[in-house]
Amino acid sequence: MNPNKLRRNLVVALAAVLCLTLPAQAQKRRSTGTRSPGAQFTIEKITGQVLDAATGQPIPSVAVSAGNRSDSTDANGNFELKNVRGFGYLVFEVERTGYRPHLSQLQPNTPTTLTVHLTPTATVSIRKTNGEVIQVDTESFKFGYPVPFSGYREAESDDFCSISDGKKSYIHRAQIAKLTGPATLVPGGSCCEAGNARKMTMTLKTGQTMDVIFTDTCEERYKVDIGARVHTTGEFLHIPITEIAEIVFP
Repeated sequence: MNPNKLRRNLVVALAAVLCLTLPAQAQKRRSTGTRSPGAQFTIEKITGQVLDAATGQPIPSVAVSAGNRSDSTDANGNFELKNVRGFGYLVFEVERTGYRPHLSQLQPNTPTTLTVHLTPTATVSIRKTNGEVIQVDTESFKFGYPVPFSGYREAESDDFCSISDGKKSYIHRAQIAKLTGPATLVPGGSCCEAGNARKMTMTLKTGQTMDVIFTDTCEERYKVDIGARVHTTGEFLHIPITEIAEIVFP
């Protein structure tokens, strides 16, 4: 066969294949790109109560959200969401420190009065020097101190220094089994060149026990405290380490 004629025949065949294939692919892309996630709908009002799954008691200060609305539970664990919009379904979220979060889907025909039971997680026990014992949410527990003219600083870890060997460590709350106080003022030694600092006894989850200095207290203007959310009331509080007899971590 003539080579030139063969090339012409191949070109014509290829063009025909492309003409048949491209429109089908374009139609497929258009179909995929315009796929609807679901019809829009509005729920006029969603109300309910959040309860502790272990005690049955209402949980305050719980964050509740669905679609474009959010609320926090009151002292009786009640919440209300108005004019909630969704497409196909609503993502309903309920969460607070001290509890496992709840996540579900609400359809247009879902009941609009809900009762949610949250499973509690282990708490940190704080015993104050006056004998009062407070259970706080572990996830909310932080070390902190006010900074003059700069606000408040807090973190889940803090800087400590072992009195016995002067070794400094940045220790996370998850590493600690117990802190025994109250925090007393002692010579800083090699841990604290500025002079005195506050000391407590720390027991790590490895079993190691040591007297440690809060190195932030090497500067007298920094008054270290513990910030956390009270498990039963949802209230945030700050307790100076000088008023704490013992902290027991889960």
